[in-house]
Amino acid sequence: MPIELRERLEKQGYHLLGKRGAFKACQWQKKALLSGDACYKQRFYGIESHRCVQMAPVVDKCTQSCDFCWRVTPSDVGISWDQVKVSRDDVVPVDDLMDAVLVANLQSLGGYNPDAGAKVSGKMYAEAREPKHVAVSLAGEPTLHPQISELIDEIHNRKMTSFLVTNGTRPDVLERMTAPTQLYITLAAPDESTYKRLCKPGIKDGWQKIGESQELLQSFNTRTVNRLTMVSGRNMENPRPYSDLILKGEPDFVEVKGYMFLGSSRGRLTSENAPTHRDIRAFSQKLADLTGYHLLDEQIESRVVLLSQSKHIKKLQ
Repeated sequence: MPIELRERLEKQGYHLLGKRGAFKACQWQKKALLSGDACYKQRFYGIESHRCVQMAPVVDKCTQSCDFCWRVTPSDVGISWDQVKVSRDDVVPVDDLMDAVLVANLQSLGGYNPDAGAKVSGKMYAEAREPKHVAVSLAGEPTLHPQISELIDEIHNRKMTSFLVTNGTRPDVLERMTAPTQLYITLAAPDESTYKRLCKPGIKDGWQKIGESQELLQSFNTRTVNRLTMVSGRNMENPRPYSDLILKGEPDFVEVKGYMFLGSSRGRLTSENAPTHRDIRAFSQKLADLTGYHLLDEQIESRVVLLSQSKHIKKLQ
C-alpha cells in the first residue's frame, strides 16, 4: 500500500490491519452507546448497532473509482497503484485478520468505558466489546480478496452474522463463494453510459458483469439486497431501468440510499449532489409501483428507504 494512501487513511481514522485490511469505528456504534440511537440496519433488520463492526479485507483495491464513494482513489492523492490484483501473499490469514478487527474494536471503545466515567450503559458497553455482526463493506471491493469465502466462514465460525456489500463486478467469485448472512449488490447506474461516467470502472465489461451478478442474485439461498446509491443530477432521473434490473435479480430487499457528501467524494462532487430524503422517498415510491415491492420503512437521518418483497421481515438476532 502506498505510504501516501496509508497516511491519508490513518488520518481519516482507519485502523490498518496487515497489508491491506482495515477497520473503522462506525458512528452509529458510538451513537448507540451514547444516546441509544440506531442505524437503519437495526431498524430494518434487527442488527444491533452497538454490536456491529465494519471492516474491509482489501481497503486499497476496487474495480471501480466511483465519484460518490468516500474511498480514497489514486486521483485523490495524486499517485497510482494497481487497484485490482491481489494475491494470497498480499493478505494475512483470515483468522488473524478477524483477531485484528476485534482488537481494533476494543481499542475504539476505550473512551466509552462506564467504569472510567463515560455515560454509557454498562450492559451495552460489555456487549459492544463482543460484537455479533460484521459489515464487510467499509471501503474497497471485498470480492477481490483471494480468501473471501474463508473470511465469511471465519465470521460465521465465530457465531457472528456477515453483511457483504459488493459492486457486482465479480460474478465469477459470487458464483462460488460462501454465502454471507446478507448479500448486497450495489446498483449505482441505470445504464452503461451513466455507469462509465459515474463509476469509472477499472476493468473491461464492468456493466455486463454487474448484469451477470444480478442474474445470479436470485439463485442465492441467503438474504439478498440491491442497494441503489442515488446521486442528484447524475443517476436518478429515470426509475424504470432500475426496476428492470431489480426484477432481474429479485432480491429480498431494495435499499434506496441517498449519496452523502462525505470523505474523499467531496473532492469530486458537491453538496448539491446529495438528494434530500423527500427526493429519495419519491424515487422509492416510483420503484415500488414499477416492481410491486412494498415500501416498508425509512430512516430520514440516513436518507434511506426500504422496499421489500414481503410485508413482514424476519429480524436477525
